[in-house]
Amino acid sequence: MRTILLRIDPTATDASWQRIENGQLAGSFHKGRLAEAFRYCRGARVVVMVPAEEIFITEILLPGKNRKKLIKAVPYAVEDQIVDDIETLHFALSPAPRDGKFIVAAVETKLIDYWDNALRAVGIHAETMIPDVLALVDSKESWSVLLESNRALVRSPIGMFSSDIENLPLMLNNLHRQAEDKPEEVTVYDCSQANHMTALKALCSDIEFTLVDCPDGPFGVFARHFDLRNSVNLLQGEYNRQQGIGRHFKPWIPAAGLFAVWIGWQLVVNVSAMIDLGHRSDELTQQMQKVYQSAFRGAKKPPLGYERSSMESKINKMLEKQGQAKGGLQEMLVKMAPILKNVKGVVIDGIRFSNGKLDLDLTVKGSGDVEPLEEKIKQQTGWEVKSNASTSKGVTKVRLNIKSSS
Repeated sequence: MRTILLRIDPTATDASWQRIENGQLAGSFHKGRLAEAFRYCRGARVVVMVPAEEIFITEILLPGKNRKKLIKAVPYAVEDQIVDDIETLHFALSPAPRDGKFIVAAVETKLIDYWDNALRAVGIHAETMIPDVLALVDSKESWSVLLESNRALVRSPIGMFSSDIENLPLMLNNLHRQAEDKPEEVTVYDCSQANHMTALKALCSDIEFTLVDCPDGPFGVFARHFDLRNSVNLLQGEYNRQQGIGRHFKPWIPAAGLFAVWIGWQLVVNVSAMIDLGHRSDELTQQMQKVYQSAFRGAKKPPLGYERSSMESKINKMLEKQGQAKGGLQEMLVKMAPILKNVKGVVIDGIRFSNGKLDLDLTVKGSGDVEPLEEKIKQQTGWEVKSNASTSKGVTKVRLNIKSSS
Protein backbone atom coordinates (compact mmCIF):
# COMPACT_ATOMS: atom_id res chain seq x y z
CA MET A 1 0.00 0.00 0.00
CA ARG A 2 1.32 3.44 -0.89
CA THR A 3 1.98 5.92 1.91
CA ILE A 4 1.07 9.61 1.92
CA LEU A 5 2.68 12.11 4.29
CA LEU A 6 0.06 14.78 4.98
CA ARG A 7 1.10 17.89 6.88
CA ILE A 8 -1.69 20.14 8.18
CA ASP A 9 -1.70 23.59 9.79
CA PRO A 10 -3.33 24.19 13.22
CA THR A 11 -6.63 25.17 11.58
CA ALA A 12 -6.65 22.07 9.34
CA THR A 13 -7.53 24.37 6.44
CA ASP A 14 -4.32 24.28 4.41
CA ALA A 15 -2.10 21.26 3.90
CA SER A 16 0.87 19.89 1.99
CA TRP A 17 1.40 16.28 0.99
CA GLN A 18 3.61 13.86 -0.91
CA ARG A 19 3.84 10.14 -1.55
CA ILE A 20 6.77 8.17 -0.09
CA GLU A 21 8.12 4.71 -0.92
CA ASN A 22 10.88 2.85 0.97
CA GLY A 23 12.06 5.99 2.75
CA GLN A 24 12.21 8.01 -0.46
CA LEU A 25 9.93 10.63 -1.98
CA ALA A 26 7.79 9.50 -4.91
CA GLY A 27 5.60 11.59 -7.14
CA SER A 28 5.16 15.34 -6.90
CA PHE A 29 4.93 17.67 -3.92
CA HIS A 30 1.47 19.20 -3.45
CA LYS A 31 0.21 22.14 -1.42
CA GLY A 32 -3.32 23.50 -1.13
CA ARG A 33 -6.59 23.19 0.71
CA LEU A 34 -7.10 20.08 2.86
CA ALA A 35 -10.08 19.01 0.73
CA GLU A 36 -7.82 18.86 -2.34
CA ALA A 37 -5.71 16.15 -0.69
CA PHE A 38 -8.60 13.67 -0.63
CA ARG A 39 -8.11 12.21 -4.11
CA TYR A 40 -4.40 11.61 -3.40
CA CYS A 41 -5.08 9.99 -0.01
CA ARG A 42 -7.89 7.70 -1.16
CA GLY A 43 -6.84 4.06 -0.70
CA ALA A 44 -3.46 5.03 0.79
CA ARG A 45 -1.90 4.72 4.23
CA VAL A 46 -2.05 8.32 5.46
CA VAL A 47 0.41 9.64 8.06
CA VAL A 48 -0.82 13.03 9.31
CA MET A 49 1.79 15.41 10.75
CA VAL A 50 0.53 18.16 13.06
CA PRO A 51 2.43 21.24 14.36
CA ALA A 52 4.67 20.42 17.33
CA GLU A 53 3.95 23.81 18.92
CA GLU A 54 0.42 22.57 19.67
CA ILE A 55 1.71 19.45 21.48
CA PHE A 56 3.38 18.94 24.87
CA ILE A 57 6.16 16.34 24.41
CA THR A 58 8.44 14.82 27.02
CA GLU A 59 10.11 11.56 28.05
CA ILE A 60 9.30 9.88 31.36
CA LEU A 61 10.24 6.70 33.20
CA LEU A 62 7.20 4.43 33.65
CA PRO A 63 7.49 1.11 35.50
CA GLY A 64 5.47 -1.91 34.41
CA LYS A 65 4.43 -3.49 31.12
CA ASN A 66 0.62 -3.23 31.18
CA ARG A 67 0.02 -0.56 28.55
CA LYS A 68 -3.53 0.24 29.68
CA LYS A 69 -2.32 0.91 33.22
CA LEU A 70 0.64 2.93 31.93
CA ILE A 71 -1.53 5.27 29.84
CA LYS A 72 -3.81 5.84 32.84
CA ALA A 73 -0.80 6.78 34.96
CA VAL A 74 0.69 9.20 32.41
CA PRO A 75 -1.48 12.30 33.18
CA TYR A 76 -0.53 12.20 36.84
CA ALA A 77 3.15 11.54 36.09
CA VAL A 78 3.46 14.75 34.03
CA GLU A 79 0.83 16.88 35.80
CA ASP A 80 3.48 19.12 37.42
CA GLN A 81 4.99 19.94 34.01
CA ILE A 82 1.72 21.07 32.39
CA VAL A 83 -0.09 24.37 32.88
CA ASP A 84 -3.42 23.12 31.50
CA ASP A 85 -5.91 21.02 33.42
CA ILE A 86 -5.08 17.38 32.63
CA GLU A 87 -8.80 16.63 32.38
CA THR A 88 -8.91 18.72 29.16
CA LEU A 89 -6.01 16.89 27.52
CA HIS A 90 -5.61 13.72 25.45
CA PHE A 91 -2.45 11.71 26.21
CA ALA A 92 -0.58 9.29 23.95
CA LEU A 93 2.42 7.02 24.51
CA SER A 94 5.25 5.79 22.26
CA PRO A 95 5.04 2.11 21.21
CA ALA A 96 7.95 1.00 23.41
CA PRO A 97 10.38 2.52 25.92
CA ARG A 98 14.01 3.35 25.24
CA ASP A 99 16.27 2.95 28.27
CA GLY A 100 13.08 2.55 30.29
CA LYS A 101 11.64 5.89 29.13
CA PHE A 102 8.51 6.43 27.05
CA ILE A 103 7.85 9.44 24.84
CA VAL A 104 4.63 11.12 26.03
CA ALA A 105 2.55 13.53 23.97
CA ALA A 106 -0.39 15.59 25.24
CA VAL A 107 -2.78 17.69 23.16
CA GLU A 108 -5.97 19.55 23.97
CA THR A 109 -8.92 17.21 23.46
CA LYS A 110 -10.91 19.87 21.63
CA LEU A 111 -8.00 20.40 19.21
CA ILE A 112 -7.49 16.74 18.29
CA ASP A 113 -11.28 16.46 17.97
CA TYR A 114 -11.16 19.37 15.54
CA TRP A 115 -8.35 17.81 13.47
CA ASP A 116 -10.04 14.41 13.46
CA ASN A 117 -13.38 15.85 12.37
CA ALA A 118 -11.76 18.05 9.70
CA LEU A 119 -10.06 15.01 8.13
CA ARG A 120 -13.28 13.00 8.20
CA ALA A 121 -15.25 15.90 6.73
CA VAL A 122 -13.18 15.77 3.54
CA GLY A 123 -13.16 11.95 3.43
CA ILE A 124 -9.55 11.34 4.54
CA HIS A 125 -9.10 8.17 6.62
CA ALA A 126 -5.92 8.37 8.71
CA GLU A 127 -4.73 5.76 11.19
CA THR A 128 -1.57 7.65 12.19
CA MET A 129 -1.16 11.24 13.47
CA ILE A 130 2.19 12.42 14.83
CA PRO A 131 3.79 15.71 15.95
CA ASP A 132 5.98 16.79 13.00
CA VAL A 133 9.10 17.07 15.18
CA LEU A 134 8.96 13.32 15.87
CA ALA A 135 9.49 12.64 12.15
CA LEU A 136 13.13 13.71 12.61
CA VAL A 137 15.88 11.17 13.28
CA ASP A 138 16.12 9.83 16.85
CA SER A 139 19.76 9.61 17.93
CA LYS A 140 21.73 9.80 21.18
CA GLU A 141 24.93 10.96 19.49
CA SER A 142 23.54 13.67 17.24
CA TRP A 143 20.76 16.21 17.71
CA SER A 144 18.57 17.17 14.75
CA VAL A 145 17.42 20.66 13.77
CA LEU A 146 15.21 21.35 10.77
CA LEU A 147 15.07 24.99 9.65
CA GLU A 148 12.05 26.34 7.79
CA SER A 149 11.27 29.89 6.69
CA ASN A 150 9.87 31.06 10.05
CA ARG A 151 10.20 28.14 12.46
CA ALA A 152 12.51 25.33 13.47
CA LEU A 153 12.06 21.78 14.75
CA VAL A 154 14.50 20.41 17.33
CA ARG A 155 14.86 16.77 18.40
CA SER A 156 17.33 15.66 21.05
CA PRO A 157 17.37 13.05 23.84
CA ILE A 158 16.46 15.77 26.38
CA GLY A 159 14.01 17.89 24.42
CA MET A 160 11.68 17.72 21.40
CA PHE A 161 10.04 20.99 20.41
CA SER A 162 9.47 23.71 17.82
CA SER A 163 10.75 27.27 18.02
CA ASP A 164 10.56 30.48 16.05
CA ILE A 165 13.82 31.31 14.27
CA GLU A 166 14.63 34.32 16.47
CA ASN A 167 14.55 32.34 19.74
CA LEU A 168 16.24 29.21 18.37
CA PRO A 169 19.81 30.17 19.48
CA LEU A 170 18.63 30.82 23.04
CA MET A 171 16.74 27.51 23.13
CA LEU A 172 19.69 25.53 21.74
CA ASN A 173 22.20 27.12 24.11
CA ASN A 174 20.02 26.36 27.13
CA LEU A 175 19.49 22.79 25.93
CA HIS A 176 23.22 22.31 25.38
CA ARG A 177 24.05 23.57 28.88
CA GLN A 178 21.49 21.23 30.45
CA ALA A 179 22.77 18.16 28.62
CA GLU A 180 24.97 15.90 30.72
CA ASP A 181 26.03 14.01 27.59
CA LYS A 182 26.94 16.65 25.02
CA PRO A 183 26.15 15.69 21.42
CA GLU A 184 29.02 14.91 19.09
CA GLU A 185 27.32 17.19 16.59
CA VAL A 186 24.06 18.97 15.88
CA THR A 187 22.82 18.12 12.39
CA VAL A 188 21.00 21.02 10.76
CA TYR A 189 18.72 20.44 7.77
CA ASP A 190 18.43 23.90 6.26
CA CYS A 191 15.17 23.95 4.33
CA SER A 192 14.64 27.66 4.98
CA GLN A 193 16.02 29.08 1.73
CA ALA A 194 17.37 31.87 3.96
CA ASN A 195 20.72 32.60 5.59
CA HIS A 196 19.81 31.43 9.12
CA MET A 197 22.94 29.29 9.62
CA THR A 198 25.34 32.25 9.79
CA ALA A 199 23.51 33.76 12.76
CA LEU A 200 23.03 30.35 14.38
CA LYS A 201 26.75 29.54 14.31
CA ALA A 202 27.65 32.99 15.62
CA LEU A 203 25.19 32.84 18.54
CA CYS A 204 25.87 29.18 19.44
CA SER A 205 29.66 29.12 19.42
CA ASP A 206 29.91 26.17 21.85
CA ILE A 207 27.94 23.86 19.56
CA GLU A 208 29.42 21.91 16.65
CA PHE A 209 27.02 22.10 13.69
CA THR A 210 26.90 19.89 10.61
CA LEU A 211 24.90 21.45 7.78
CA VAL A 212 22.88 19.19 5.49
CA ASP A 213 21.13 20.63 2.45
CA CYS A 214 17.59 19.51 1.80
CA PRO A 215 16.87 20.04 -1.90
CA ASP A 216 13.58 18.16 -1.56
CA GLY A 217 12.43 20.34 1.35
CA PRO A 218 11.18 19.11 4.75
CA PHE A 219 9.33 16.17 3.19
CA GLY A 220 12.63 14.73 1.96
CA VAL A 221 13.94 14.78 5.54
CA PHE A 222 10.71 13.31 6.95
CA ALA A 223 10.65 10.53 4.34
CA ARG A 224 14.20 9.41 5.21
CA HIS A 225 13.88 9.48 8.98
CA PHE A 226 10.24 8.90 9.99
CA ASP A 227 9.89 5.74 12.06
CA LEU A 228 6.69 5.18 14.03
CA ARG A 229 8.62 3.08 16.54
CA ASN A 230 10.45 6.24 17.61
CA SER A 231 7.42 8.48 17.49
CA VAL A 232 3.98 8.80 19.11
CA ASN A 233 0.74 8.10 17.29
CA LEU A 234 -1.81 10.53 18.77
CA LEU A 235 -4.69 8.36 17.51
CA GLN A 236 -4.81 6.14 20.58
CA GLY A 237 -7.62 5.17 22.93
CA GLU A 238 -10.96 6.50 21.76
CA TYR A 239 -9.25 7.96 18.66
CA ASN A 240 -7.95 4.57 17.56
CA ARG A 241 -9.69 3.74 14.29
CA GLN A 242 -10.47 0.19 15.41
CA GLN A 243 -11.23 0.76 19.10
CA GLY A 244 -12.87 4.18 18.80
CA ILE A 245 -15.57 3.45 16.22
CA GLY A 246 -18.26 3.56 18.88
CA ARG A 247 -17.38 7.20 19.65
CA HIS A 248 -18.74 8.28 16.26
CA PHE A 249 -22.08 6.62 16.91
CA LYS A 250 -22.63 8.56 20.14
CA PRO A 251 -24.29 11.57 18.44
CA TRP A 252 -26.97 9.19 17.14
CA ILE A 253 -27.74 7.66 20.53
CA PRO A 254 -30.33 10.34 21.53
CA ALA A 255 -32.14 9.96 18.20
CA ALA A 256 -32.12 6.18 18.51
CA GLY A 257 -33.41 6.48 22.07
CA LEU A 258 -36.27 8.72 20.96
CA PHE A 259 -37.21 6.27 18.23
CA ALA A 260 -37.20 3.40 20.73
CA VAL A 261 -39.39 5.42 23.11
CA TRP A 262 -41.81 6.17 20.27
CA ILE A 263 -42.08 2.46 19.36
CA GLY A 264 -42.53 1.58 23.02
CA TRP A 265 -45.23 4.22 23.43
CA GLN A 266 -47.24 2.64 20.62
CA LEU A 267 -47.13 -0.67 22.47
CA VAL A 268 -48.13 0.74 25.81
CA VAL A 269 -51.88 0.16 26.05
CA ASN A 270 -52.55 -0.36 29.72
CA VAL A 271 -52.53 1.76 32.84
CA SER A 272 -49.99 -0.31 34.75
CA ALA A 273 -47.35 0.41 32.11
CA MET A 274 -48.05 4.15 32.36
CA ILE A 275 -47.63 4.02 36.15
CA ASP A 276 -44.36 2.13 35.76
CA LEU A 277 -43.06 4.80 33.38
CA GLY A 278 -44.01 7.47 35.91
CA HIS A 279 -42.01 5.73 38.64
CA ARG A 280 -39.05 5.39 36.30
CA SER A 281 -39.12 9.11 35.53
CA ASP A 282 -38.97 9.91 39.25
CA GLU A 283 -35.99 7.60 39.70
CA LEU A 284 -34.10 9.26 36.84
CA THR A 285 -34.77 12.71 38.29
CA GLN A 286 -33.40 11.59 41.66
CA GLN A 287 -30.31 10.12 39.98
CA MET A 288 -29.72 13.37 38.09
CA GLN A 289 -29.89 15.34 41.31
CA LYS A 290 -27.40 12.94 42.94
CA VAL A 291 -24.98 13.37 40.03
CA TYR A 292 -25.29 17.16 40.28
CA GLN A 293 -24.67 17.21 44.04
CA SER A 294 -21.73 14.81 43.67
CA ALA A 295 -20.10 16.96 40.96
CA PHE A 296 -20.70 20.31 42.71
CA ARG A 297 -20.52 19.67 46.41
CA GLY A 298 -21.84 22.44 48.57
CA ALA A 299 -23.84 24.01 45.72
CA LYS A 300 -27.52 24.73 46.18
CA LYS A 301 -29.88 22.14 44.75
CA PRO A 302 -31.33 23.46 41.46
CA PRO A 303 -35.10 23.40 40.82
CA LEU A 304 -36.47 20.19 39.38
CA GLY A 305 -35.82 19.99 35.64
CA TYR A 306 -32.97 22.54 35.70
CA GLU A 307 -30.13 20.22 36.75
CA ARG A 308 -28.62 19.98 33.27
CA SER A 309 -28.68 23.72 32.45
CA SER A 310 -27.26 24.55 35.88
CA MET A 311 -24.44 22.03 35.44
CA GLU A 312 -23.59 23.41 31.96
CA SER A 313 -23.44 26.96 33.36
CA LYS A 314 -21.00 25.97 36.14
CA ILE A 315 -18.77 24.01 33.75
CA ASN A 316 -18.65 26.94 31.30
CA LYS A 317 -17.55 29.30 34.09
CA MET A 318 -14.77 26.88 35.07
CA LEU A 319 -13.57 26.71 31.46
CA GLU A 320 -13.61 30.51 31.14
CA LYS A 321 -11.40 30.85 34.23
CA GLN A 322 -9.03 28.27 32.87
CA GLY A 323 -8.76 30.10 29.55
CA GLN A 324 -7.99 33.39 31.26
CA ALA A 325 -5.18 31.81 33.31
CA LYS A 326 -3.65 30.31 30.24
CA GLY A 327 -3.90 33.55 28.30
CA GLY A 328 -2.19 35.44 31.12
CA LEU A 329 0.85 33.13 31.01
CA GLN A 330 1.11 33.34 27.24
CA GLU A 331 0.88 37.15 27.28
CA MET A 332 3.60 37.47 29.94
CA LEU A 333 5.98 35.10 28.14
CA VAL A 334 5.48 36.91 24.82
CA LYS A 335 6.35 40.27 26.43
CA MET A 336 9.29 38.91 28.43
CA ALA A 337 11.02 37.07 25.57
CA PRO A 338 12.36 40.14 23.65
CA ILE A 339 13.47 41.81 26.91
CA LEU A 340 15.54 38.81 28.06
CA LYS A 341 16.85 38.26 24.55
CA ASN A 342 18.53 41.70 24.56
CA VAL A 343 20.35 41.08 27.88
CA LYS A 344 23.77 39.58 27.23
CA GLY A 345 24.77 36.49 29.16
CA VAL A 346 21.36 35.82 30.74
CA VAL A 347 20.37 32.16 31.25
CA ILE A 348 16.87 31.04 32.24
CA ASP A 349 17.11 28.41 35.01
CA GLY A 350 13.42 28.02 35.86
CA ILE A 351 9.89 29.35 35.27
CA ARG A 352 6.83 29.17 37.51
CA PHE A 353 3.40 30.70 36.95
CA SER A 354 0.32 30.94 39.18
CA ASN A 355 -2.65 33.33 39.32
CA GLY A 356 -1.10 36.08 37.22
CA LYS A 357 2.31 35.85 38.98
CA LEU A 358 5.41 34.79 37.04
CA ASP A 359 8.60 33.74 38.86
CA LEU A 360 11.81 33.63 36.79
CA ASP A 361 15.08 32.11 38.05
CA LEU A 362 17.99 33.59 36.07
CA THR A 363 21.78 33.52 35.94
CA VAL A 364 23.32 36.86 34.87
CA LYS A 365 26.89 38.03 34.29
CA GLY A 366 27.08 40.21 37.38
CA SER A 367 25.02 41.77 40.16
CA GLY A 368 25.19 45.10 38.31
CA ASP A 369 22.91 43.68 35.61
CA VAL A 370 20.02 43.00 37.99
CA GLU A 371 18.72 46.54 38.61
CA PRO A 372 18.78 47.61 34.90
CA LEU A 373 16.93 44.42 33.98
CA GLU A 374 14.32 45.04 36.69
CA GLU A 375 13.81 48.65 35.53
CA LYS A 376 13.59 47.63 31.87
CA ILE A 377 10.79 45.14 32.63
CA LYS A 378 8.88 47.76 34.63
CA GLN A 379 9.22 50.39 31.91
CA GLN A 380 8.26 48.17 28.98
CA THR A 381 5.42 46.25 30.61
CA GLY A 382 4.11 48.34 33.50
CA TRP A 383 4.22 45.24 35.70
CA GLU A 384 5.18 45.05 39.36
CA VAL A 385 8.68 43.54 39.60
CA LYS A 386 10.66 42.47 42.66
CA SER A 387 14.11 40.89 42.55
CA ASN A 388 16.27 38.86 44.90
CA ALA A 389 19.89 38.33 43.86
CA SER A 390 22.81 36.45 45.36
CA THR A 391 26.40 36.09 44.14
CA SER A 392 28.58 33.09 44.87
CA LYS A 393 31.96 32.22 43.29
CA GLY A 394 31.48 34.90 40.66
CA VAL A 395 28.03 33.61 39.61
CA THR A 396 24.98 35.82 40.19
CA LYS A 397 21.62 34.09 40.66
CA VAL A 398 18.46 36.20 40.43
CA ARG A 399 14.83 35.47 41.16
CA LEU A 400 12.37 37.91 39.57
CA ASN A 401 8.86 38.00 41.04
CA ILE A 402 6.66 39.57 38.35
CA LYS A 403 3.01 40.39 38.83
CA SER A 404 0.85 41.34 35.86
CA SER A 405 -1.16 44.52 36.28
CA SER A 406 -4.15 42.96 34.50
